[in-house]
Amino acid sequence: MFKKIILLFVCVLFSTWGFAQSFLGWQLHDRYFSIYAGTGWTGYMGDLTNGNPMTDGLSHFNVGVEARLLTRIAARVQFAQYKLEGSDKNATDSSYNRQRNLSFHSKNYEWQVEGVYYFLKYRGKYHKRRTYEPYIAAGIGQTFYNPKADHTDINEVTNTYDLRSMNTETETYGSSAWIIPVNFGVKAALNEFLNLSLDLGYRFAFTGHLDDVYGHYAGPYPDGSIEASLSNRKDEVPEINQEAYDALVPGAQRGNGKNDGYFLVNINLELYLPQDLFKSKNGRRRKEKILGKPSAYD
Repeated sequence: MFKKIILLFVCVLFSTWGFAQSFLGWQLHDRYFSIYAGTGWTGYMGDLTNGNPMTDGLSHFNVGVEARLLTRIAARVQFAQYKLEGSDKNATDSSYNRQRNLSFHSKNYEWQVEGVYYFLKYRGKYHKRRTYEPYIAAGIGQTFYNPKADHTDINEVTNTYDLRSMNTETETYGSSAWIIPVNFGVKAALNEFLNLSLDLGYRFAFTGHLDDVYGHYAGPYPDGSIEASLSNRKDEVPEINQEAYDALVPGAQRGNGKNDGYFLVNINLELYLPQDLFKSKNGRRRKEKILGKPSAYD
């Protein structure tokens, strides 16, 4: 699956690159291309958020390519690997969710194509760009997800299980879903060729199963089966909410029936790719000084 995702991303990247080159031409000095990579923090909004949406530590990595098309408009293609996690252990004591006692973690992938709108007009040459460039972006993409959960048996042995294959709910689901990404960010020029950017993005996912929790309890299962243990985990905690305990049975509501979402906080390093990047200083078309020189942004 991962190799297929990488292949798809490469194909989209090069097709976009080829179209942009054909449409714009390197000779137009008021256009530019860039590549970027970054990392950051991930969180999700769903049935198992319980007031604690963030995944611990740095939890994603992303790469992308961007083409500036007009003075305020750009297009970009991005691929990312990210982690999500959530648990009812974070819910309020004696609440319905605390008695439900579900949890998940996952390593997921996404690709997306976005249009970017810059609030400030482009100055005409990438190496004379503004020190700070705020922007918003939106587009379409796809995420590939596989929620998992840990279970400790009576022998104190802990194993990790793919929840999709356990059929924990009456409704089955696939391994991918469409997303609508929305981003807001700002780029800061470090030198002629490099930007450092902070990008805040939210993904509206067309699925409620990022965390495996959406609809109704499946079952009944054979007593003692791992499917039964992972679908309904109310017996792993004391009866802290009798009303909830009695209600958590096969066919009863397990999730809220709403789609999930997730967000990425990115710190990216961006490199511009001018036509004459690999030419000597004397062979460059522009007369301005280059990388790290005082007049790079004059």
